[in-house]
Amino acid sequence: MLTIALPTGRVFADAAGIIEAAGLPCRGLSSPGRKLVIEDGDFRYILAKPSDVPLYVSYGTADLAFAGGDVLLESAMPLVELFDTGKGRCRVVVAGPRSLAPRFLGHASELMWLKVATKYPRIADGHFSARGAQVDIIHLHGSIELAPKLGLSDCILDIVQTGGTLKANSLEVLEHVCDISLRLVASRKSTALRWDEVQSVAKKIEEAAEETRP
Repeated sequence: MLTIALPTGRVFADAAGIIEAAGLPCRGLSSPGRKLVIEDGDFRYILAKPSDVPLYVSYGTADLAFAGGDVLLESAMPLVELFDTGKGRCRVVVAGPRSLAPRFLGHASELMWLKVATKYPRIADGHFSARGAQVDIIHLHGSIELAPKLGLSDCILDIVQTGGTLKANSLEVLEHVCDISLRLVASRKSTALRWDEVQSVAKKIEEAAEETRP
């Protein structure tokens, strides 16, 4: 039995749609209800919180998984990235009040000790360290956009799709960090011990992802 982990939330429908388009047995994925484990034929699907998906793969609980590029960067788990599905595209950006924009255009010293609220402390640390700026990273788990308004932070680092939420909170993009999308990854153990099987399924998924690209 091959186990595939899917992230719940905004990209679940994309991942489930690719699996269906690939012709894999997937009864139950269209309406899983409260089920977190679904089995169909020789396949088992684990529905997991996005941030937990890399753990399932890294520890060999799942052979394959769909995971957002942001989650993979933040986890830094030793996984085998097979390909980019092209789904769930968005950006990681630094955003804040317009008054901060000149500081991001100047020398890195102007960014020193900015307070940055984020769900992604590892990505934030790597980004500002690469710029040569030491900042105060505030790790939040929700309502990131409220942090500057409430005086908790100067700016935020978060994922953005349309920018509507930023605008609603009087924030604008100050700096682009990276582009992200939904990727297919595999565990090192599975690629070493079950490569033929993993490769066969991965190829079907990749072909389906290409056919369903917008």
